[in-house]
Amino acid sequence: MQVEDSGMPEEAYWNSLFDIAAIVEWLDIPRHATVAEIGCGYGSFTLPVAQKTAGQVFAFDIDAAMIEIAQRHVSNAGLTNVSFILRDVLEQGSKLEAESLDLVLLFNILHFKERRILLQEAARILKPGGVVAILHWRKDIPTPRGPAVDTRPDQTQMLSAATGLDLQFTGNSRILEPFHWGMQLMKGCSPGLDPEL
Repeated sequence: MQVEDSGMPEEAYWNSLFDIAAIVEWLDIPRHATVAEIGCGYGSFTLPVAQKTAGQVFAFDIDAAMIEIAQRHVSNAGLTNVSFILRDVLEQGSKLEAESLDLVLLFNILHFKERRILLQEAARILKPGGVVAILHWRKDIPTPRGPAVDTRPDQTQMLSAATGLDLQFTGNSRILEPFHWGMQLMKGCSPGLDPEL
């Protein structure tokens, strides 16, 4: 199922809307982390994430053209630790083994009512102590792209959607300039504080 308002602009423009290096630094990826990225798009994050880990990266997208572009970037960089998977994860799940991953990326993909489905899948495939990293467009400032403001989730909505999934907020939330916010939820940890951005 294509999430509404998920169309992609031209690649260079799209990449200009993020401080990619700062976001990857915020992820604090362990050297041997196994990662899933749901909705890889052009591979804007796939490539730098794969460069940070010696573990396997599973990059999913619903659009074959996006996978082809992202695959080309990874191949040109000489990386061999990325598996690209054309699949509708919302409808079909990831098909990855339960409790097998250290990190799941849900970037700019949770602006729909059934967001709990993707959070539930993230919780299923994460190891205890694994992290789901959520990034989305801010709705408190004007942004040059992004879905309708009233569909953009906030941190409170994310915590509500994750209720009962054994995903806890541990204090890692922040504004990710220029146009996004991010938060990280850990599987199987003690509940943390409410996010404050």
